[in-house]
Amino acid sequence: MPWCPKCGAEFRKGFTACNTCHVRLIDHKPDGTETIEELPEPPEGWERESPKKQRMLRILRALTVVLLALAAALLLQNR
Repeated sequence: MPWCPKCGAEFRKGFTACNTCHVRLIDHKPDGTETIEELPEPPEGWERESPKKQRMLRILRALTVVLLALAAALLLQNR
């Protein structure tokens, strides 16, 4: 299992970096002697989606699910 050398968190297989510390994971439980390899900076112009946009997308997804459920209920009611 991969481990974070900075915070000591254990990850599932397939993970390569700690999502909290942003450092590369190691393949053994850290004992304090490991060197911490910082991840390279993201390319210029790269940004995460804004929280406002993420919130709007969540609301749209929820509305879509509700509308689909209502449509299904109406279709089943007419049978």
